[in-house]
Amino acid sequence: MDERDFMHITLPTQPLHRLKTPPLTEEARKVMLKHGCTLEENPNECNISFPEGTTRTEIFPRMMSERYHITFPDSYRLHEVYDKYREISILLYPRE
Repeated sequence: MDERDFMHITLPTQPLHRLKTPPLTEEARKVMLKHGCTLEENPNECNISFPEGTTRTEIFPRMMSERYHITFPDSYRLHEVYDKYREISILLYPRE
């Protein structure tokens, strides 16, 4: 079996404008602001508005939760795990 035996799927990339997350840590808040996001923080959640040009692409295979790569216009990347039961996104970002 070699590379030709595998099926490659190109997943669609979609614009990303807004996500709801749990409250952010101070470090996460700084990262989001540094890359052009605006934050609307509430006691139990945070609504993040992403800069124009931010995209998200689903990661396959699907698991219990949907997973995405998020790419900012400045090429910074992070991962999103969407919890459909709580209707909230968990963001995983590399330390800078």
